[in-house]
Amino acid sequence: MKMVRAAAVAALGMAAAIWWTGERRTSAAEAPAAAAAAPATQGYVLPKPDADGWISLFNGKDLDPWYGDTTIFVAEEGEIVGRSKTGLKRNEFLKSRFEVGDFRLVLQMKLVPNNANSGVQFRSQPFKGYEMKGYQADAGAGWWGKVYEESARGLLSKPDAEKWVNKEEWNTYEIVAVGSKVRTAINGHVCTDLDDPKGDKRGIFALQVHSGGPTEARWKNLKIQLEPKDARLTTVEGDAKP
Repeated sequence: MKMVRAAAVAALGMAAAIWWTGERRTSAAEAPAAAAAAPATQGYVLPKPDADGWISLFNGKDLDPWYGDTTIFVAEEGEIVGRSKTGLKRNEFLKSRFEVGDFRLVLQMKLVPNNANSGVQFRSQPFKGYEMKGYQADAGAGWWGKVYEESARGLLSKPDAEKWVNKEEWNTYEIVAVGSKVRTAINGHVCTDLDDPKGDKRGIFALQVHSGGPTEARWKNLKIQLEPKDARLTTVEGDAKP
């Protein structure tokens, strides 16, 4: 793995350091998908935020600003789709071309079947070729809303969020990380409220399709606020967490 630092760019009045990541060598048979998966530039500059401070992370047409195995991840009907019809022997990740520190992320996610597993990596880094290391906001039966540290400490929070999940339908997922505070919400309900001084404070995002049987995960309407002033969950009515 090699990492090349790109120029810092301003967003919401703060400098956001943007990185790109390249990974493994591939065989000739893998070359077409690998070419699409490899980062095309040495740096990615996020668009300017809108009047409310939000930046869209998906244009609805292609995978920019994400990269991964395009035999698994595609842009389809205004959604990012991670799909395996035959199952996977290892986890697969669609990684962001940018790295952030403190943030507030809101997206919609659907997982079919719900007893499969998926999630959203954040403050993470590529690890040992195919894996990721860092926080994951988990998804799947018994896992929605929980925070798991991939390739490290494992499960960090144990909320019971199943009663709030729209199984095999769209769910609004919010993830906030400010300093040592890590919080998640599903469909307007607080799931994780964690103070974790040991966790990494910076990294990339990645959308996961988990190893196992046939599965399909979908994401849409991904938007982010950089360097929020507090760890408030905007999708939770009346939430005033500092």
